[in-house]
Amino acid sequence: RAEGLIKQGDISGARLLLDRALQAGSQRAAFLLAETYDPRILSSWRAVGLRGDTGRARELYARAAEAGIAGS
Repeated sequence: RAEGLIKQGDISGARLLLDRALQAGSQRAAFLLAETYDPRILSSWRAVGLRGDTGRARELYARAAEAGIAGS
């Protein structure tokens, strides 16, 4: 569902869902949530009105990598 929100441009809504999924133990959510904070990804999505957070993105990418999840 979060991926659908991202495709619709609702990054804030996706962040909420992904944060809940991450807290429930989904490591895939860590990677997807990292993308929502990655300034490069936000730029490629042409997200308006959102700021990236490089530190948060790195933290989440690292968490996903530790779980064996990497970008495609």
